[in-house]
Amino acid sequence: MKSHKLVGTGPLKVLLFPGLLGTRDSFDDMLKYADTDAFQYAVGEYRGYGQSRAEPGLMTLREIVLDAVRTIEFLGWTELAVVGHSLGALVAQMVAVAMPQRVKTIVSIAGLSARGADADMQRLAFMGEAAVSHEKRETLFRKGTADRYSVAAARAVVAESFDSISPAAFESYARDASATDISDEVRGLSAAVLALIGEHDPNCTERLAKETTLSFFRKAELEVIAGAGHYPMIEAPLQTVAALERFVAKASQGSIGMERSKHATE
Repeated sequence: MKSHKLVGTGPLKVLLFPGLLGTRDSFDDMLKYADTDAFQYAVGEYRGYGQSRAEPGLMTLREIVLDAVRTIEFLGWTELAVVGHSLGALVAQMVAVAMPQRVKTIVSIAGLSARGADADMQRLAFMGEAAVSHEKRETLFRKGTADRYSVAAARAVVAESFDSISPAAFESYARDASATDISDEVRGLSAAVLALIGEHDPNCTERLAKETTLSFFRKAELEVIAGAGHYPMIEAPLQTVAALERFVAKASQGSIGMERSKHATE
């Protein structure tokens, strides 16, 4: 990950992975409210995205993991939390598998489970269209937020990153996520895991998280972000960063329990 940015100077290290629609700027709304004295965040950027748009590569999730490992080594981080949104949550879990001694905490924000994405052909065809279409990406955002916002809001969110994302990279990562299943590999991890679920997310639901992520990991919790859909870091940035930081700080003190569910309020 040649392109990444650092936020904060704290001793608790967090590596952030965006979703398909996001560049390294996709967590900016949330990070405005981060405790930068206690935490240091590195936001990664995938090949084909943002300042790495012209970076050649295979455009696979495993390549992202290799780039992330190089970034961690470059930063000199010996312990860290990995946090991912949507597809980025699957990447975060893959990094934890690759570096189990260093990754102490995993936070999934409306994230794919270790089973990866749905391999349904209709979905894959739609993602191929979304790679080149403003309208299809706007549909992704609107469906992910249960159509609770205006068309103008969806247009604005998509426009922020559309020209910064290579269509080939977008489609390649989407397809690779549907072909990736690391559910057997994560079962042996000792990392503490938090599944953050948006209250109105129609796909990454509380029920699904309990059936997958909370059953895969030995130390896992679930928290619902009230008022949010599939993009909690945009829709509810204060609640999202607060939940993340509470969990990472608690995990660093070794006080994470098993499968406790709670709700964050606005």
